[in-house]
Amino acid sequence: MTDTHATQPARRRPRRRGRPSLLTPTVMDLLTRATAVGLPMTQAADAAGIGRSTFLRWMSEGEDVVETKQQGQLDVNSPDIRAALYARVTRARAAAAVRATGHIEEAARGAVVSETYRTWTDPVTGEHRSERRVRRRPGDWHASAWLLDRLDPNPKSLHELLDEEDARQRARETPMERALTPHLQDLAERLQKTLAQYQEEDGTPPRPGS
Repeated sequence: MTDTHATQPARRRPRRRGRPSLLTPTVMDLLTRATAVGLPMTQAADAAGIGRSTFLRWMSEGEDVVETKQQGQLDVNSPDIRAALYARVTRARAAAAVRATGHIEEAARGAVVSETYRTWTDPVTGEHRSERRVRRRPGDWHASAWLLDRLDPNPKSLHELLDEEDARQRARETPMERALTPHLQDLAERLQKTLAQYQEEDGTPPRPGS
């Protein structure tokens, strides 16, 4: 008996577009300006009318592109729009942090209220002299300090950054490299001890670090 029912082809799932359709130049500009003034990522997304998870995903994907395809180079004109967004937001926040730090430094010196110059002729020597007078008032650094804290709420020490970088490097090692690392370290230690022993026997001063 012949089966008259035609076999229906499997329906393919639509592929996800590589270029996010919502990430227009206008949206990118709104996100950049919102984060530059200290708004958290989530609130910046709200201000731009974009879903919070969408913005965070763009930033995460942009960071991946920067690290894997651009050798860590932040390019605001990157052909990958997510990498361009990541570069713009990152550089804008860094510039805002620099400005806030400068404002704090200026406030520590005091704000300039007036600046005047006076020139006169010395009645004794006949020389022309000039004098600069600056009047200052105490500056208020609290607003800039607040902004700086918002831009980087969880500053990390160099040790933490180095530990994270070491962990990233270890994650890139192949299983063979990870297996060989302890063996190579042990071999280096034994070689160092052997050299130190020979130096003691022939009277050679030990090398620094041995």
